[in-house]
Amino acid sequence: MSLSAHDQERLRRAIALAAKGRFRVEPNPVVGCVLEREGRVLGEGWHDGFGGAHAEVRALASAGEGAQGATAFVSLEPCSRQGKTPPCVEALLAAGVQRVVFAASDPDPREGGASVVALRAGGVEVEGPGLPEEGEALLVRFRAGLVSGRPWVVLKWAMSADGRSAPRVGSGGRLTGERAQAEVHELRGRCDAVLVGRGTLQSDDPLLTCRSPGGPPDGRPQPLRVVVARGLEDLGARRLLDSVSQGPVLIAVARAEPLATRALEARGVQVEEIGPAAGPVDLSRLLARLKARGVARVLVEGGARLHGAFLEAGLADQVQVWVAPLLLGGAEAVPAVSGSGIDSVEHALRLAELQWRRVGDDLVLNGYVASAPA
Repeated sequence: MSLSAHDQERLRRAIALAAKGRFRVEPNPVVGCVLEREGRVLGEGWHDGFGGAHAEVRALASAGEGAQGATAFVSLEPCSRQGKTPPCVEALLAAGVQRVVFAASDPDPREGGASVVALRAGGVEVEGPGLPEEGEALLVRFRAGLVSGRPWVVLKWAMSADGRSAPRVGSGGRLTGERAQAEVHELRGRCDAVLVGRGTLQSDDPLLTCRSPGGPPDGRPQPLRVVVARGLEDLGARRLLDSVSQGPVLIAVARAEPLATRALEARGVQVEEIGPAAGPVDLSRLLARLKARGVARVLVEGGARLHGAFLEAGLADQVQVWVAPLLLGGAEAVPAVSGSGIDSVEHALRLAELQWRRVGDDLVLNGYVASAPA
């Protein structure tokens, strides 16, 4: 399809806006939108968080009441299905947009060009895909998620500048500052499930809820809180197990003892046996179970063995690492990631499309795990 130089420029702006959503929206696609009428930009938007408003809706909101007769330039064919938010096609039609130009077609087979049909049926002129190669370059992770059959998995940990997550096992204490903590709570609120191992449950006694002001963003519910353990013995009366009223709790175990299971279920805690009974929890099967429950995005918050297990199994898509300006040292200090390890640097897992930011006195690194399906 041949577009004018002006239309291509606007689409490239939409593509640049879309990239702002990286690391925040997956497994959804990153999308950007520019609204224009008679050569003047009315509004811009991008999909900025999983479960939040899509790019077209944000662009319409920034344009106010002035979108009637406008052209929407979108990096991706607008969605036509009801998901966590209403279809963007409906928003564009309701706003009176006259023309839609998109860079790339939606690879989701559930779409199948339905949005183009719906928009044209509503009297909207539609052109696209206008810049398929540039638009589809943004969709590598989205395509991988469509075929993976499991939720998107984010590994998150905090560590000192010398790579330790705690001075010793069970020592507790926060490494990062208040601004970092606020961002982590917002991240929890953008996930369908937050997952920890038994060791983290016992050493940190976490709640794993999103405690941002007003709760999770965009009116989302509290995430499902998941603990991975080989068995149910010695879990203790942890805060997590006593907080079912604040959100659901699931214990995933390799073997579930009947008496302990009944005791936990009497407190409202869900227990699922995900073998093999003689070994650790099968993480692939756990993710499949979570997918069947409607979980699309999982945040793994430790500990070191669990992080290592996800990485070694090839089940991690994204890593978020918070680096505090502290030095812990010591032979007993706890690493951020453990596992069987590697023989040489050449065998290390690589992170791709790195994003470094400073948040207060801390640094945060986001990266895609390059070994994940792509």
